Amino acid sequence: MRNRNIAGLVLLMMMFFCLPFPARAESVSVAEYRRQLQDITAKVDSLQSHPEGAGELLKEIPDQISVSAGSGEINVNYKTLKNDLAAFSAANEQKRPGTLQELQAYVKAMDAAAQDYEKSGSDLSPQHDKLTQILSRREFNKVKGPSAKDAFLTRIYRWIGRLLSKLFFAGSRTNFNFMRVLIYLFVAVAVSLLLIWTVRKFGQQRAAPLTREIIPFSPSARGWRTWLAEARDLAQHQDWRNAIHLAYWAGVAYLEEHGAWKPNRARTPREYLRLIGTRAAQYPTLAFLTRKLEIVWYGYGSATEADFQETLGQLEKLGCR
Repeated sequence: MRNRNIAGLVLLMMMFFCLPFPARAESVSVAEYRRQLQDITAKVDSLQSHPEGAGELLKEIPDQISVSAGSGEINVNYKTLKNDLAAFSAANEQKRPGTLQELQAYVKAMDAAAQDYEKSGSDLSPQHDKLTQILSRREFNKVKGPSAKDAFLTRIYRWIGRLLSKLFFAGSRTNFNFMRVLIYLFVAVAVSLLLIWTVRKFGQQRAAPLTREIIPFSPSARGWRTWLAEARDLAQHQDWRNAIHLAYWAGVAYLEEHGAWKPNRARTPREYLRLIGTRAAQYPTLAFLTRKLEIVWYGYGSATEADFQETLGQLEKLGCR
């Protein structure tokens, strides 16, 4: 009976680790996601006169949602926003105004990113075309489905599995030691294979060239040249405020594409500034672009052609030409 219990425990552990764990998240469209952000923005603005509503707003906001985009489901995490709301609720009267400004800038940045994506970033066909070109290369020509050899080996493995199952549950005392040794060997082989796979996996990651992950809604998903081209187009129509806004994101996308930070769908301009660090050579330029954006875009300040030309000069310092 003891060998039967041990074998049953091993099988139960294998079944447990093979079970999928679905991620539960509310699924909404991009438009619904924007409406949700606008509702959150209005309620965050109302905290200026009714700070006691922060706790109720914290309960209303989900931990995360799933946004249905053209490329599939995109998970958006509200953890940072909820943490900031909790900090606002616990802050004293002196610190609340500053915390509220950060909250307002954060939700506005999320809404602006979703708005830009909804207007011109929802079409991911260029990325799909690029993926098709990659898969058509010579090194992927040999990638095929299971061969006759693979099917034959699968049958052998199943036969061995059925044989071991019969041996495990035979219930004879004479083969108890043999079963125990066999189980130990099976566990040792499984651990060894897992260790070998882990070592090889990490070795491949170190040897493989670094590739940039394309995150929808992130600035680099559209490319800095696209941002800059649209900024110049708006400037031709003398829409200086929006031109400066898009020019700023061209700079952020350029830095992101060159590995300054890991792409993320929801960061505020101040967070990008903290990520790059004061010791980086690009910090003064990004600091100038951030201040210009805050004054012109978030502060609704006036903008002129001179402001836009000054912004372009800073972008050239980054390498956006």
